[in-house]
Amino acid sequence: MHRSYLRSALAVALWSASQAHAADLSTIVVTASRQAQHAPDVLGDVNILTREYLDKAGQSTLSEVLARQPGLQMSANGGPGAQTGIFIRGAEARHTLVLVDGLRINSATTGQSALENIPLADIERVEILRGPASSLYGADALGGVIQIFTRRGEGAPRFDAFAAKGSFNTQQAEAGLRGSLNALSYSLRIGTYDTDGISSASNAAKLPLSYNRDRDGFSQRHFSGSLNYRLEGRDEIGLSLLKADGVNQYDAGSGNFNDRIDKTTASYQLFLRNHLGKDWTSLMRLGRSLDEGNAINATNTSRFRTVQKHFHWQNDVMLPLGIALLAYEHNEQKVSSTTIYLVNERNIDSYLLGWSANLGSHRLQLNSRHDRNSQFGRQTTGQIGYGYQLSTAWRIKTAVGTAFNAPTFNQLYWPHDRFGGGNPRLQPEMARNAEVGLDWEQEGQKLGLTLFRNRVQNLISGWPPANVNRAKLDGATLAYAVSFISWQLNASLDLLEARDEATHKRLPRRAEQQLQLSLGRDVGLWHLGAEWSDVGRRYDDTVNRRPMAGYSVLNAYARYRLGPELSLELRANNITDRKYETAYGYGTPGVNLFVGLRYAMR
Repeated sequence: MHRSYLRSALAVALWSASQAHAADLSTIVVTASRQAQHAPDVLGDVNILTREYLDKAGQSTLSEVLARQPGLQMSANGGPGAQTGIFIRGAEARHTLVLVDGLRINSATTGQSALENIPLADIERVEILRGPASSLYGADALGGVIQIFTRRGEGAPRFDAFAAKGSFNTQQAEAGLRGSLNALSYSLRIGTYDTDGISSASNAAKLPLSYNRDRDGFSQRHFSGSLNYRLEGRDEIGLSLLKADGVNQYDAGSGNFNDRIDKTTASYQLFLRNHLGKDWTSLMRLGRSLDEGNAINATNTSRFRTVQKHFHWQNDVMLPLGIALLAYEHNEQKVSSTTIYLVNERNIDSYLLGWSANLGSHRLQLNSRHDRNSQFGRQTTGQIGYGYQLSTAWRIKTAVGTAFNAPTFNQLYWPHDRFGGGNPRLQPEMARNAEVGLDWEQEGQKLGLTLFRNRVQNLISGWPPANVNRAKLDGATLAYAVSFISWQLNASLDLLEARDEATHKRLPRRAEQQLQLSLGRDVGLWHLGAEWSDVGRRYDDTVNRRPMAGYSVLNAYARYRLGPELSLELRANNITDRKYETAYGYGTPGVNLFVGLRYAMR
């Protein structure tokens, strides 16, 4: 099975390579080292989703876009707005750290972030770092990092707007204004999204009749903005914010009552960037993030709220050989709920050291981070990366490192009642990772192969939760992208073995194979595209007694330029009306259509 997938992906890659044209090697990456790097110098396993890519992706939610990226798998408890988990290289969903403009937004109660509540319209770009990154970002980054950069303004004032309507009575509208005036740059966006949705309870599930199988809708209002002021020289001060309020209906056995979750995701920050010398740049960031959910059913309301206060100070110093990173972070986490937590806050102080250098054909990166957690004491993690430019087109890279993840407040203390709840004796999960990658980039095309081996100790599982398991996460990712003439092709193949080493059972909701293909073409005033996902069979439980079948989904989209600044967009998802599940018992949308009108001032 693995070999046939690999042969197919390689055949596609080699055929496309012979057709390719020019490449842009000037892409800048930040997340892989916390410092700006040219893409060919990056040693981490990274891919970048630009605003242009997001506009052409033919999707309306961030979760849908992420589900089609190399090395990522997704599960959702229903349709739009439902709780979504992203597994990077087979790690737990709570092992994925999500940052918005550098601030972490993961919930301290569940460990996950509400990716389903982050509006795609407010995003300028997304950087995905696959593999453990605790030596850079501390806890929550045991599997990888997804960093979201919101819109920024520059140049002459530009206005854009988008309005769309589709199946399930879906309606979307958004508008934005951005630009600059002398030393001041600005960006402002607002938007709405409403849909009647689908039933979150799948027809395939053996659920009690008390579960209401009506449609479960999602409604969202979002707002984002930024102001940057350029001081003397290259110094600048700025602020940014993102806030999204969503209401997601779901089925929880309350009869005809429309159970729902009111969600709020927010990030606010003020930053100051100073060039303290020719070779020394200082960045200070003061911020606050919020993750809140109120679950409302026929009998009660449950509230979970995480507030995080952040202070970051990073210094980048050019040395005679390479560049150094020295940073300090202070993070205060506080949770509140309708249930009682024995402990409801903790502080984390972190100290970072890093060094990276390009020495001829050699690339080096060293990172170390020391976290002092008020609950769990001290944890030190590190990573060593090395790369070698074999030729102008070929390069090889490798990295080894350690990572950890602190237990969530839910795992420790929830629910606190007479029946017992969490386990306050839990210890952090620890991981050791090794990977090697081979990249080829030339003439408008890029081919990458990454092999990885991650061992997680003290894996938290079961309920009440306990540090009982060891997990092995072994696999390979083959990814290819090319632009030739008027065609664009992206292909990726993931092979994964994610198992509990004690029981030898596969970890839930993770497929052993996943193949993604997308093909786009510009034809006159049209841009046409299609994407195909093929995901292998999975299990929904730790004992592997509840299987979920594999599935394939085909989508298509088109854009027609009505004028220099106006375009018509069409999208058809799940064209074959495939019935499938990403989480046992939860529905997924059948065939659905979407049409929209986009205006973008040039």
